[in-house]
Amino acid sequence: MKNEIIKKDNGYVSTIFLNRPEKKNALNADALFNLGHIMRAIDKENIIRVVIIRGSGENIFSSGVDLSGGQKERTRTIEGLGYCLDGLINYSMPIISMINGPAIGAGLDISVISDFRIASTDARFGAPLVKLGRTYYFTAIERLTSLVGLGAAKEMLLTGRLINSQKAKEIGLINQLVTPAELESVAYGLANELAEEAAPLAVKVTKQTIKRLFQENRINPVLGEELHRLVEEINLSKDAEEGIKAKLEKRSPIFSGK
Repeated sequence: MKNEIIKKDNGYVSTIFLNRPEKKNALNADALFNLGHIMRAIDKENIIRVVIIRGSGENIFSSGVDLSGGQKERTRTIEGLGYCLDGLINYSMPIISMINGPAIGAGLDISVISDFRIASTDARFGAPLVKLGRTYYFTAIERLTSLVGLGAAKEMLLTGRLINSQKAKEIGLINQLVTPAELESVAYGLANELAEEAAPLAVKVTKQTIKRLFQENRINPVLGEELHRLVEEINLSKDAEEGIKAKLEKRSPIFSGK
């Protein structure tokens, strides 16, 4: 059976490959749950000091979640996505996203959650769910808005357009923009610097402090529950069903507003 997530350790650095290149590294339920398990295991072991996430194959990070399958499988995929993202959010040491090619939907969110985003000039970024009749959970919207600002987040979220790497650098979506030939050396150079030159306990406490300071300004539980219900309503609408169906059938969707 193929490993859809591959983990390779080298000293204090662990590389995680999103390994579905034939699907543009679209993540199905199994891949998402597996990635969530891996992140929790790494954190519990307390040996690895830096995680790099990258895509397998040529010129692709991740095209998001795999939309194929019926409603039951899509529900499991959404559950897996939540489990995966929680594992990434709660990981106590630095995460670097090494982005070559598209980082779309969940691929974008994984990169936003990461502490560092190193991208090549071939990278592209997008949050296209409105074109599928769906919307992102408020937590993903909050993360993107906090990173790039209100105007840039609205442009990405409301139009669903892809942006190129230069635009991503301008709005602060990525930390560093390099050529495809430089991408690996720059990303692993940063990983080795973090692993070897920064005291791991100090790094862990600093990351935890930043997270807690950020959480103090987060949405309160009552509002969060209200927004959660709203997202669920939209994502189970007829337009959402039509958006996925059209995507799988490779045609333009016909939205009814229902």
